[in-house]
Amino acid sequence: MSLYGALFSGVSGLSAQSSAMGAISDNISNVNTIGYKGSKVNFSTLVTKQVSLTNYSPGGVQSKPRTGVDVQGLLQATNSSTDVAMSGQGFFIVNEAANPQDGDMFAYTRAGSFKVDSEGYLQNVSGWYMQGWPLMGWDNSTQASTVTIGNDVYMKAYKDDAGDTTYINDNIVSATHLQPINMNNIGGTAAQTRNLRMGANLPNSADVGKIYKQPVTIYDSLGGDATIQFSWSKVAQNRWDLEAIPPEGAKSLSLKKDSSTVYGAMGRLDFTGTPTTAGSMSMTINATTYTFLTNAGTDGATAGTFHTDASAATSTGTFVDSLADDINKTFQMEYNSLQLDLSGGLTNPSTLGVLIDGATTTFALTATTADTAAASLNSSNAFTSLGLKAVANGTDLHIYSEDAMSFTIATAASTNQFAAVASWSDPSTGTSSVVTKTTDGITYCERVAGTDSLIFRQRDSSDDITVAGLDTFDLANGNPSTLQGQDPAATDGFTVGAINISGSVNEDAIEFNGDGTPKQINVAYMDIDWANGSNDMSGSDSVGVFLGNLDIRDGMTQLDGDYQLAYWSQNGAKFGNFAGVSIGSDGVVTALFDNGVTRPVFQVPVATFVNPNGMQSLSGNVFIATDYSGEPTLRTAGSAGAGQVNASSLEASTVDIGEEFTNMIVTQRAYSAAAKIITTADQMLDELVNIKR
Repeated sequence: MSLYGALFSGVSGLSAQSSAMGAISDNISNVNTIGYKGSKVNFSTLVTKQVSLTNYSPGGVQSKPRTGVDVQGLLQATNSSTDVAMSGQGFFIVNEAANPQDGDMFAYTRAGSFKVDSEGYLQNVSGWYMQGWPLMGWDNSTQASTVTIGNDVYMKAYKDDAGDTTYINDNIVSATHLQPINMNNIGGTAAQTRNLRMGANLPNSADVGKIYKQPVTIYDSLGGDATIQFSWSKVAQNRWDLEAIPPEGAKSLSLKKDSSTVYGAMGRLDFTGTPTTAGSMSMTINATTYTFLTNAGTDGATAGTFHTDASAATSTGTFVDSLADDINKTFQMEYNSLQLDLSGGLTNPSTLGVLIDGATTTFALTATTADTAAASLNSSNAFTSLGLKAVANGTDLHIYSEDAMSFTIATAASTNQFAAVASWSDPSTGTSSVVTKTTDGITYCERVAGTDSLIFRQRDSSDDITVAGLDTFDLANGNPSTLQGQDPAATDGFTVGAINISGSVNEDAIEFNGDGTPKQINVAYMDIDWANGSNDMSGSDSVGVFLGNLDIRDGMTQLDGDYQLAYWSQNGAKFGNFAGVSIGSDGVVTALFDNGVTRPVFQVPVATFVNPNGMQSLSGNVFIATDYSGEPTLRTAGSAGAGQVNASSLEASTVDIGEEFTNMIVTQRAYSAAAKIITTADQMLDELVNIKR
């Protein structure tokens, strides 16, 4: 039994050494294969249970091949920006198809020699396609998995064929949660700004009322750049207000504390030329509708009607100035005026008493109607010297001030200063008693300096401001005279939402602590309604506005010194031709454009395994998960033990050719020795047979 056992033991040795030679041959053959992991054949004793104390029963040897998947290869520099190497634990995720479908296999590799194929996908030399996480500007959704790059926040998501946003679960290996990177889809694409970050010092020594202006650039969904004018104004010690002027091509802009609370709102009209005299625009303010005609006429002769004569304007700018003046009158009538009902007519002469700071000034009204009475009062040097103005609205006469002051209309009962007046009241309260009205000194509508654009502010807390009729504000050639009138989605007009933030003194844009850090911030989002055909930045697409964290000096501060901008950044990008990519150590693929803009578009994940040596190898230098390796865990490169991604580098084969030749010699000798066992045992058996002879 022992002689036959020796034969079988020798045969097992031949088999084991043959297996070792096979591994050595594969190693030597793949000495220049990128990312190749060398294999070794270890040996394990094959023991036969000994049933006798005097006889030995040989067993032999078994080969145990093992691939050193967890062995790090040397990194070699290359000249290709799409070559990537892994430094540390983990694998690149690849698929046999560029756009994986059900049944297409996901695999894992260290062979990062990727090139762009004919369709723009990254494919390595073995034909496997890189998979990863596409990046988009964060839409402020809590569902999204976010990535902070510099000062900007992006999310792992993409648009599906229907245009809906698919949020990625970054620990699932599937065709839904992993996508290929396609170089052809990068070029010419624009990114809408979804997040804006700003840090600046607002001087503590600034006087109340001091204003600091800061232009900020954002990008719409078409890649157009637009400038928003931020204005910081000090309203009290440690308290600052923020106003944002809508950019050109926008219809309105709202600053919000949260998704539903409006802190401030403004509207905009951009004129491309002087309209014809047949246009009619309406505005609903404080639930009252006013009409603005572009022909000649008397303001207020017809209730709620104003005339801005386009034919009398020497330029588009002068027309815009005149329109702004008329719109301002309506704001003053609604918010800052005292109203006299002159429907009963005036006896001539009649007198009007205005009480300011306890002193009554009397004015003679020789006119018989409200519109001529307004003209009479406005021509009075004494009346205008008091800071008051008059405007007619049908049979009503409104008295207002554009400056902060208190005034009343003297009562007829006490002074008998005017006759045949039906009533006088504050339109905001409807009262017919003696009233006092203090204006806030705010200009509600004005022309943007150096432009032919008109902006107006929303200051009401109950009603929207609606603008309509822009499709009749045309040029002589029939084209709309305003950019807003060119909006294919809403050519007729737009709405500026009412401000619904609390009126508390605590509701300024920023309140600071005594150490200059923010104590309270009431602006966190910005909505923009566009008229240029791009997607509106509102609702789920609101622009996130980061002004700093509370009690930390990482954004807006109030310290002594001058106003100084520390930083501002946004995560949008304007249109540009694709010029190449760069890949960071965190796996972020950044697209480079010929206009100098860079934009993160993709992130290469790293798949790690508990037992990488338990993976099964396939042709093409890839591996798949098995029960022995465990399921993959997807990580960001360089975090939680995952390796870093090295661009323009390749991982060399882990084969040491000198070691392999040495092993070859040892294996050859071991194989010869095993063969010698067989020949020796054969000779001994031959002697045993000869005994019979």
